[in-house]
Amino acid sequence: MSPCISRRAALAAGAAILALSAANPAFAQAPTDLPPVQADAMAASEALSEPGAPTRVVAGEILSRRKAAGDDAVSMLVGEPGVAIQAGGGTTALPSVRGMTDDRMLVTVDGAETTAFCPNHMNPPGSYVLASSVETISLSPTLSPVSAGGDNIGGVIAITTRGPVFAAADEGLRTEGQASLNYRSGIEGGSASMRTAVAGERYSLGLETSWARGENYRSGYGRDVLSTEYETYDAAAILAARTDQGVLSLRVGRQFTPYQGFANQRMDMTENASSFADLRYDGAYAWGEVTARASWRDVEHEMNFLSDKGGDMPMLSHGVDLGLALVVTIPTGDAGALGFGLDVRRTDLADWWPPVAGSMMMGPNRYLNVNGGMRNRTGLWAEWTGPVAADWTLVAGLRLERVETDAGDVQPYSSTGMMNAADAAAATAFNARDRQKSDEVADLTLLARWTPSVALSLEFGYARKTRVPNLYERYAWGLGQMSAAMTSLAGDANAYVGDVDLRPETANNLGATLRLASPKANRQLTLSAFHSEIEDYVDADRFGVFGPGGSFARLRFANHDAWMQGLEVSGRTDLWTIGDLAPAALSGSLSWVRGENRDSGDNLYHMAPLTGRFTLEQPLGAWTAVAELELVGEKDRVSTTRNEPVTDRYALLNLKAVWKPTDRLRLDVAVENAFDEGYDLPLGGVSFGDFKAGGMVPPIAALPGPGRSLNLGLTLEF
Repeated sequence: MSPCISRRAALAAGAAILALSAANPAFAQAPTDLPPVQADAMAASEALSEPGAPTRVVAGEILSRRKAAGDDAVSMLVGEPGVAIQAGGGTTALPSVRGMTDDRMLVTVDGAETTAFCPNHMNPPGSYVLASSVETISLSPTLSPVSAGGDNIGGVIAITTRGPVFAAADEGLRTEGQASLNYRSGIEGGSASMRTAVAGERYSLGLETSWARGENYRSGYGRDVLSTEYETYDAAAILAARTDQGVLSLRVGRQFTPYQGFANQRMDMTENASSFADLRYDGAYAWGEVTARASWRDVEHEMNFLSDKGGDMPMLSHGVDLGLALVVTIPTGDAGALGFGLDVRRTDLADWWPPVAGSMMMGPNRYLNVNGGMRNRTGLWAEWTGPVAADWTLVAGLRLERVETDAGDVQPYSSTGMMNAADAAAATAFNARDRQKSDEVADLTLLARWTPSVALSLEFGYARKTRVPNLYERYAWGLGQMSAAMTSLAGDANAYVGDVDLRPETANNLGATLRLASPKANRQLTLSAFHSEIEDYVDADRFGVFGPGGSFARLRFANHDAWMQGLEVSGRTDLWTIGDLAPAALSGSLSWVRGENRDSGDNLYHMAPLTGRFTLEQPLGAWTAVAELELVGEKDRVSTTRNEPVTDRYALLNLKAVWKPTDRLRLDVAVENAFDEGYDLPLGGVSFGDFKAGGMVPPIAALPGPGRSLNLGLTLEF
C-alpha cells in the first residue's frame, strides 16, 4: 500500500468522523440527562437488522460458560444449531455455519473486517480477539441482511468487545474493572485477563490485556497430539468522549503470538504481530442515526516448523487492511427504518519466502508467492425494515459492490535446475499474463416475518449473496510439489494452485424458520430449513498426487456449480422444581447439512455430520449444575477429490458447575469429555504433526479431538 494513500485516506476518514461528532445542528435532539451507560458496541447497521433478521446472539451466562472452555473466540459459537468448527491452532479455528466455511462467512470484530494474511489461513479474523475479551457474538446465517456486510455467501458472525462506559451526571468519577483466571488440565495451560475503566460523565478511558498459553493437548486415545501448543498476548486501550448527540471512540491495540502449532498443516506459526486502530462515531439526531468508522490493521506473519515437526523453511507475509464505513438510519414511521451505507476497503499483501542457507532447492533467490497483492472493495447498500401489514414485518435490502484484485510479478527460488523447473515455468507463465481483475456484484435480501401471537412466529426469505475469490485462490501460482503444498487453506496437507480467472461465487439462498413458544410453561421449539444453489462455487480439481503412497492430492482451485441444504431443530423446556429454587431446564439442538458439487457429483468439503447437543441445567441457590451431552454421527459423506478422512460417530459428556455467591464473583468448574472418549474431529482435517513425527508412513489419520480436561475459571469484578 502506498503510505501517502493510506495517510490521506485515514486523515480524511478521521476528519469526517470528528466533524460528525462535533456537529450540533439546529434540528438535533435536545440535551437530556446522561445515565450511566455502556456505549452500544453494535453497529447501526446491525441494530437495523434486528426486527426482522434471523440473528442469534450469544451473550450473558452462556457466553461466560463457554469462555472457561477455551481461548478461541469463534469456537464459542459451538453449541448453536448449524455451527461447527474447522480446527486450526489454539486460537485460530475457522467457522463452519450450515456448511459455509472460512471466507464464505464474514467475521467482524467490533464491526471491522480483517483479511487472513496467510496461505494457510493461520490468522483468520476471529483470531485477533481472545475469548476472554468477547462481550457478545451475533450470528446471522444464510439470510443475513445486506447492512450486516458483503463479500460472503453464508452469513455474518459479528464479534463485539466491551465498549466504553460513562458515569451518570451526579455520580462523579466512575471506576470499574474485571480480572479472570482460567486453567485447563487438557493443555496444561490456560489464560489470564484484566480490564479496567475510569470514566466521567463525558469522557472514558479503558485498558485491557490478556494472555493465553497451552501445551500439546492430550487426546482420548491416551497420547499427546503434536503441534497443538500455542501462546498469545493481547492488549488494547479505548478512549471515548460523549456529547448530547453521540459517542466518539478510538480503540487501539496490539496482539503478539510468538508461536502456535498447527497439527493439520505442514507449517506452524512462529510469529504473528498485529497492530490496529478503530475510530468510530455513533450519533442520534432528530432525523435519524449515523455511524461512521475508520479502521486500520497491520499484520506481520511468519511460518516455519516448531520442534515437533523440525526443519527450516521460513515463510513471511505482511498485510495491511484499511476500512471506511458510513451508515445512516432514518425512521420512516410505523416502526419502520430506512438505512443507507457506504463501505470502502483496501487490502495489500506481500508474501515471500527467504532463501535457506545450504539448501539446493530453497535458494538462492527469495521466493515471491504473492508480490504486491491488492484487493479493493467499494460497496453501496440500502435497506428498509418495517411492518407491511398486521403481524407482518419485512426486511428488503440491496448491496452493490465493485471488487478489484491484482498482483505483481513473481519469482521462484531459482530459475535453473531440475528441482525448480516446474516453478520456473509457472512463474514465467504467470508474469506473462494480465492479472488485474474487476468484478461488479450485487447482493439482495428479502426476508419476511409473520408474528400472529407471542406463541408463534414464521420467518422466510431469499438472499442472493456473492463472494469474490481471495488473493491466494487467484494468485497462488507455484506448480512445484513443495511450493504448491505451502498453500493449504483447509487443514488437509494437500497442495493447492490458484487460478487468476476464478469467477465470484454467487449463492441463491432460501431459508425458513418456525418458532413455537408456550410462555406460561417456558417452552420453546424452533425449526429451520435452508437450501442454497451456488454458481461458480470455488472448489478444487485434482491434477495429481504426491507424498508417501500418494497420500496427498495436487489440486487447482476451480469454479463449479454446487448445492447445500439442511435442517435444524432446537428447543428448551422447564422441568421439575425443587423447593423455592428456579426450575431445572432441558435444552437441545439437532443439525444436519449436506452439499454436493453438481459438476463432479462429489460431496462438498467439510460438511459436518448429523450433530445433536443436549443440556440439563439445575439451579441450586448460588450454584448451578450443568450436564451437556454431544452426539455426533459418522462422517461417511466425504470429498474424495481432497482425500477427506472418514470419521466414526461418538458421544461426549461434559459436566459443569457455576458458583456465583455475589454479582462480582464467579467460579466455573468443568470436566470436559468426562469419560475420556477417543474420537476424531469431523472437520479437523488430518493429523500431519503426528504423521511427520512418525516417519510419514501411510495412511495418514484424521485429527483426534481433545480428551478429558479439568477446567477451572475464576472471575472477579471490582
